[in-house]
Amino acid sequence: MKTKTAVFSRSAVGDLSRRLGEPEWLRLSRLRAWEVFERLDWPSRKNEAWRYTKLEPAWFELEPETPKEAALKSLHELPLKVQKRLAESDAEAALVFADGRLVYQSLPPELRQKGVVLSDLHGALREHGEHIEGALYQADDLAAMQGPEDKLAALNAALWNYGVFLYLPAGVQLEAPLGVFHYAEAADAVSISRTLVLLEDGAAATLLEEFVSDEGAGYLHLAQSEVLLRPSSRLRHAAVQTWGAGARHFHRQHALIEREAKLLDLAVNLGSKLARTEVASELVGPGADSEMLGVYFAGRGQHLDHYTTQHHVSAQARSDVYYKGAAADNGRIVYQGLIRLEPSAQKTDAYQTNRNLLLSRQARAESVPQLEISANDVRCSHGSSTSPVSEEQIFYLQTRGISRPAAQQLLVAAFLEEVLGRVPLEKLRAHIAAIIDSRLA
Repeated sequence: MKTKTAVFSRSAVGDLSRRLGEPEWLRLSRLRAWEVFERLDWPSRKNEAWRYTKLEPAWFELEPETPKEAALKSLHELPLKVQKRLAESDAEAALVFADGRLVYQSLPPELRQKGVVLSDLHGALREHGEHIEGALYQADDLAAMQGPEDKLAALNAALWNYGVFLYLPAGVQLEAPLGVFHYAEAADAVSISRTLVLLEDGAAATLLEEFVSDEGAGYLHLAQSEVLLRPSSRLRHAAVQTWGAGARHFHRQHALIEREAKLLDLAVNLGSKLARTEVASELVGPGADSEMLGVYFAGRGQHLDHYTTQHHVSAQARSDVYYKGAAADNGRIVYQGLIRLEPSAQKTDAYQTNRNLLLSRQARAESVPQLEISANDVRCSHGSSTSPVSEEQIFYLQTRGISRPAAQQLLVAAFLEEVLGRVPLEKLRAHIAAIIDSRLA
């Protein structure tokens, strides 16, 4: 099924690029992405990667506005939710976007002197274009987009209307985290964002991306992230989604991990009525290392879908996926994961684990781990489990004077701690645990 909405058109792509004052190479890249988008069908349940989630093309018919430049706000003028998270995160530098408009920016002079860039993507195009040309669309290769599962990625590449750029020069290593906050204020709107992270040789950083809103209805966010880790670089990254109950969230991330580089990634889905998160690591150099963690909790009326890919291209690389989630009321959770090894990926270590906990008879979970191995000297394993909360454990806690809701709360916290305990950011762990506790309470 091809889109017929007038919101999407080749002329709209060109107009958007001109309004944003983009260079010619980017306008041409957008147009190539549009051609891919036009060629591909929308994903449906007939496609294996989308078999558990129904997507409606009409959701995307709201036209994303071109964010207008405005005077930046001071910290106390930001929404209280964002102020609170900025204070709790200990971010050394931060960006805040409200409905795609950059409203707050903080980057200390000492980081600027080191060559660190944390900027909105269009500002970075004007001031640091030499770092972006050639890097943008490197992980999300337009020529490789072939099936319906790439439809939304092509749409993002053609029509993203705001973005984030993080750049660290070779050898620069930061201890404190950097923060990016996407805040939604409009009730019925669509925003399309793009994040580009580029760490040069031996650089190291921690990036926290959070998606925050009040309860507003109808908000849709389509996000795409590209992570480029040059040799021996290290990135700790977390994407935490706590949109209001009326939101729909689609986030796709693709990392290229070169020789001896390491990625620790955490995907957290706690908000929105529908969320689809795709996280892929492509290990292209010996010694590359990818650790992908996921935590999710679906309550009444929520549908949370996750798809991970561990793509081993080089020999002697390691990857590990560990996703755990819980569902209550009539919530639904989905996990699908793929370990793909090319013939060149000898001496690979790759692991994939998914665990799900159901807190009611109406809650549902789907878990589909997969292996696709074309090398013969490897160590690969995968496993999944889905189970109801243990009545014996609840009874044991109740005999100690703990109420049933409190007992469930304790069991879910213990269940998810195995993943959260692997995140070396204590305040982030506490924030996630507090949200889950409040939902269960």
